[in-house]
Amino acid sequence: MRNIVMVTLESTRADHCGFLGYDRDTTPNMGKMAGEGVCFENAYSPAPRTLSSMISTFTGEPITQYIPCNSEVDFGKNGRMNLERKKTLAEALSERGYTTGAFNPSAYASSYFGFDKGFDHFQDFMFEEGFFDKYVRGGRLNEILRHIRNLIKKEEAFKTWDTYYDEILDWVENVEEPFFLWIFLLDTHFPYLTPGGHRKWTNFLDSYLTTWKLYRCIGEKSVEFSEGDKEKVIGSYDSSIRYADRFLGRVRENLKGLDPVFIVNADHGEAFFERGVFGHFFPYLYEENIRVPWIIYNVDREEDVQKPVSMLDLYPTVMNLSDSNSSSLTLPGEDGGGVVTKDISFREGEQRVGVRLGRWKYIVGQEGSEELYDLENDPNEEKNKAEKNPKLVKEISKISGKYTDMDSEKIYLKNKISDMG
Repeated sequence: MRNIVMVTLESTRADHCGFLGYDRDTTPNMGKMAGEGVCFENAYSPAPRTLSSMISTFTGEPITQYIPCNSEVDFGKNGRMNLERKKTLAEALSERGYTTGAFNPSAYASSYFGFDKGFDHFQDFMFEEGFFDKYVRGGRLNEILRHIRNLIKKEEAFKTWDTYYDEILDWVENVEEPFFLWIFLLDTHFPYLTPGGHRKWTNFLDSYLTTWKLYRCIGEKSVEFSEGDKEKVIGSYDSSIRYADRFLGRVRENLKGLDPVFIVNADHGEAFFERGVFGHFFPYLYEENIRVPWIIYNVDREEDVQKPVSMLDLYPTVMNLSDSNSSSLTLPGEDGGGVVTKDISFREGEQRVGVRLGRWKYIVGQEGSEELYDLENDPNEEKNKAEKNPKLVKEISKISGKYTDMDSEKIYLKNKISDMG
């Protein structure tokens, strides 16, 4: 059985990766891995936010709505229920004989939500759960205290990969093979404060000044940001991707003697004011939020997969890699089926489902009406074609309906059981 290393990048858009056509060379190491491995050029995250996306990635299923989610507390509780009730990738690999380890400074993919399930070693650098629990329950003061604490202690989005790289190598050197190692890099998460000497498209002053301006925009709609400030933000973001890419070059070199398969992916994308919003606070299912990089490297196979694929396929793909020769590897996208993305809006308490089928992208539950976009002729999703294509909408909506109807039934049954005492 092959050793497997999975590296997940936070908030990384496919269209900001050099090897996928971006005009800046943000990803030289990923580009080398993509050129010598399998590159999915139209990969989609299962959801536009970390908790929902990584739950879906680690269970191989879209997030299930077990309870109504009208607050972030409900949203978090629903997330824990998903991981409790489904077998995770780490559990499945552990049952197959793998030693499992993770290094992950993301609070929203931490042991607090149950992501340690199935891991022999799970280092999430998590601070006191009581403190984070207060943040999840809301309050501006708790939010400010959390960010101040993280800045001072260099935790969560302020924790760069170089600060725990030696811990990763130490674990690998002392672990029994075969192993599954998951590393979640937060370097590409806002505020994009790349270490000095690595700010290729930004500088210290611009990074910190735009961070202060952006902080006031998170969670707001119809944000007005000057073109000059947008370019500075994107410069900081692109620099953070380039710095995260350096990790891949180093870890590939340091672990080459163990001959691992590398899986490189992202949890979701990031909005830069395309629709008047910044970041990924709002669970929009547009391309900037859900189209992400995905590479499989060191499997003796070179291929560019053009068909749309979902990160939901990562689970079965990894299991296939752990149990077969690379020559018999079945790649996602070979069946030509639709790609589903789904999330729950805790502000509105509603589900949002997106379906990519060929050139068409269908979204329901997002803007009060159905949306349909022709990505071949409208890649920025600016012209809603739903009214002009009722038959197509009807057929694609059958796919999305399978997921919303299933969840509605589970919520109904749970409430009925609760009413019965």
